[in-house]
Amino acid sequence: MHFVLLAEHSPQTCPTANAEVRALVLETGPSIPKVAELTGVKIVAGPFVNREHVSVVIVDTERVADLDRFLAESRLSQWNSVRVLPSQTLEDAMKEFDNQPALF
Repeated sequence: MHFVLLAEHSPQTCPTANAEVRALVLETGPSIPKVAELTGVKIVAGPFVNREHVSVVIVDTERVADLDRFLAESRLSQWNSVRVLPSQTLEDAMKEFDNQPALF
């Protein structure tokens, strides 16, 4: 199943402003693809970062427990508040239209 991860941090914990977080990101950032692989998570896109203090990662995994392990071992959740959005392709969502009655 696909998940969209939105990892948001404050300006005070931004790696551009906080030396401790910067050191952590420089240490752990390069290993994120390997951590994903070891925890059974496939990175589909990202991590993408921006000046809004939000990082976006799209992942695919069969087990939510693997995703939780990825978040812990990548240490993303130590300096971010991470929203996990279960997602699917538009094509798959459209297939469900026939199974759901319209509201109006």
